[in-house]
Amino acid sequence: MFAKIKITFLRLLIRLFAVLPLPFLQMLGRLVGSLVWLSKGRSVRVTLKNIELCCPQLDSQARSVLAKQSLQETGKNLFEMGKAWLAPVDKTLALIKNVNEQLDMNEALAQGKGVIIVAPHLGNWEILNLYVGHRFPLNILYQPPKLVELDDFIRGARERVGANVFPTDRRGVMAMFKALRDGQVVGILPDMEPPEEASAYVPFFGIDAMSMTLVSKLVQKTDAIVVFGYAKRLPAGQGYEVVIKAADPEIYSDDLNTSVTALNRSVEQCVADAPAQYQWEYKRFKTMPGGANKQYYD
Repeated sequence: MFAKIKITFLRLLIRLFAVLPLPFLQMLGRLVGSLVWLSKGRSVRVTLKNIELCCPQLDSQARSVLAKQSLQETGKNLFEMGKAWLAPVDKTLALIKNVNEQLDMNEALAQGKGVIIVAPHLGNWEILNLYVGHRFPLNILYQPPKLVELDDFIRGARERVGANVFPTDRRGVMAMFKALRDGQVVGILPDMEPPEEASAYVPFFGIDAMSMTLVSKLVQKTDAIVVFGYAKRLPAGQGYEVVIKAADPEIYSDDLNTSVTALNRSVEQCVADAPAQYQWEYKRFKTMPGGANKQYYD
């Protein structure tokens, strides 16, 4: 009974967020992120550790500033979900004030090849999903939420502009192969730890990290074109800028490790554009080669 009440309350909150002004929502998200920072809890410790590992050029004060900003941006993400999932599509798309498309996806598709759009956890990837799905036949892999009662709700939100959503299992991977061979667009989040059998240890910000091989294998087997994309927040709640850029050319290498390294290098280049908007609180280095050098202790 309590779980049902909790789910109903969450749905009502998301519906409320869909109608509130974006600057107000981002102000609330910034406030929540600031409170998380003051808590000095697990998210703060993991964020600081990741920034220490990935940004050794920053001193202690600069790392703290970046960590606090990152948590505030994550807070904004939470409050923006209603806009991405439930607000009228035209009103949400109107929040995109600029599109910086350094590689024309229409031209790529016109070649008869599929396109993989790789979307790091940077800015608001749900806004990017809405933008791409509104323009192209989009297929995305989907990790079901821990609250299974929200599964249909979230899937429906992500499919509302015609995107096809598939689970992150063998069936989903096969669907990605088929979509690319049919000349469609596939969306993949690249910067979470994959299963051991679908990974390679290659540098990410100079540290050997368990990294996904899926994008590289899709490219090798379908000759797809790879682009990277993110929806970057503009200052003062003005909206978003969608950035689409070409991948590092070595992602097309036949050597798997070279290709996956290029994938990570492309993620790093995206993060450099808006480092505070990257989701640093994920335990990116939880699994290390040979189980050595454990980075997180809680």
